[in-house]
Amino acid sequence: MARTGLSKEEVEQARAGLVAQGQYPSVDAVRVALGNTGSKTTIHKYLKELDEEQGGAVGPGNARPATISDALHDLVERLGARLRQDADDQLDIARAELADKEQQLAQVNRQLESELRTTREHEARLQTELRQQRLAFNVKQDELAQLARESSRIATELAHTQQSLYEQLTNARKLEQKVEQLQAQQRHAGDLERQLATSMAHNERLGEQVQALNAAQAPAQARARELELLLAQAEARAQAQEQMGEQLRSYLDRMAGQPTPK
Repeated sequence: MARTGLSKEEVEQARAGLVAQGQYPSVDAVRVALGNTGSKTTIHKYLKELDEEQGGAVGPGNARPATISDALHDLVERLGARLRQDADDQLDIARAELADKEQQLAQVNRQLESELRTTREHEARLQTELRQQRLAFNVKQDELAQLARESSRIATELAHTQQSLYEQLTNARKLEQKVEQLQAQQRHAGDLERQLATSMAHNERLGEQVQALNAAQAPAQARARELELLLAQAEARAQAQEQMGEQLRSYLDRMAGQPTPK
């Protein structure tokens, strides 16, 4: 790994040391002298600057390459350094692009994770709402079943009440017939009284009959009034129960017409 912070002075010192030893200060040689640290591109740049500053003189001992082989070696090293520099530049560009892509991917990943969390939270809320709707639906079903049972009970009671009312009406009609009979008896009694007025011979016997008849008629009239009162109460109770039945049927019809919760 190339050492960071390599200075031009360090390269110059390493170069001077190689020249003093009679060695050609190539990029590789300088890098070895530096302890195999430093970028070859940086070393090559500093060596080029030093050569330009010193007018191409390498230093004492004329350690420049004296043969074509040395010159070719130097050229190869310089070309290699240039190629390495180009490769490092391309690598830096690629690394920068890779870092940019990684940053973009990380941002997209964070956005996707945020959307996923939002989606999961939304799904959790929907599941909670669904459970609540199901509970409310079950409660409504229980209420509807309770209303149905109550309606059945009221309908049964209404039927019983209607039957009882019918029986009471029947008894009332029978009582009316008895009242009519009593009234006829009263009219007959009046006739008897007139007959008694004209027939003094039978006054005592007819008077006893009239008194007996009057005594029998008074309880019958009181009973008739009591039955009339019971009849009026039964009719009022039947009308109230019929109104309750109508209200219940209207409520059930409204409940049946409502949409079932989803």
